[in-house]
Amino acid sequence: MEELRFERQGTTLFCRRWPGPAERTLVMFHGLASNGTRWREFAESAQARCDWQILCPDLRGHGHSSCRGRLTSREWMEDCIRLLDRIGCERAVVGGHCLGANLAMRLALNHPDRVRALVLVEPMLPAALRGGLRYLRPIRWALPALAWPIRALNALGVHRRELPVLDLTELDRQSRAVNAAHGDSRAMLARYARPNKDMAYMPVAMYLQALYQVLREVGPIERIRAPGLALLSAGALLADPVISRRLLQVMPKLRIEQVEALHWIPTERPGAMTRLIVEFLDSLSLA
Repeated sequence: MEELRFERQGTTLFCRRWPGPAERTLVMFHGLASNGTRWREFAESAQARCDWQILCPDLRGHGHSSCRGRLTSREWMEDCIRLLDRIGCERAVVGGHCLGANLAMRLALNHPDRVRALVLVEPMLPAALRGGLRYLRPIRWALPALAWPIRALNALGVHRRELPVLDLTELDRQSRAVNAAHGDSRAMLARYARPNKDMAYMPVAMYLQALYQVLREVGPIERIRAPGLALLSAGALLADPVISRRLLQVMPKLRIEQVEALHWIPTERPGAMTRLIVEFLDSLSLA
């Protein structure tokens, strides 16, 4: 594994890279309040089975790609294009979990010439949202407004000086041990999906702006012509899999699989997830 750092718009962006052929490149985006370590376990396992280059960036505002300014999907997409240009990759398979899956679909809509295929792990389509996210969505417009005065204070130097970077690989292993001890995946809920814990690892203004990106519409996904694989959680904790399947079926070349998990498929079912993704990548190589 290599570490890449590059500059864009005055921010140092960070990416973990498992080298391989440029024409077989997979970019995996993490979810809200996460970072690229989300995919370390997957990348190490997948590279042992297939000859692909795997890139796991820390999205702007997360992990080692810390910033305190304006944050939108456009910035994330342009960061990704800069990353692909830096490594000399014309077209990549792009994917992600949760927020990262939504970002991958937006990239396919806005930069179809750079997207070879999609890997969508628990995408969060607004009409399928459940729980607190469903009730928060009608007031989503308030989130960037709440972030603005915090950003103003940050620009004046009022902010936390250092934020730790959470090692999600280790947290995932600990969580699986807790699940095994309790015999119930819901035991992990104390460790995930807690905004107060999430914001210990990222600026509050970044969290609010990123949450808004989860809640807004992705776009006309029926226009996406790239082939894809979608993995949906059967547990329906944050998104209804039946509604998600119905919404995703408008994408003409998308294969949809359901996985026994609450929401965090990379944590709860890493083996099944890796097998399905590697099979999909192999099918692209054969094609």
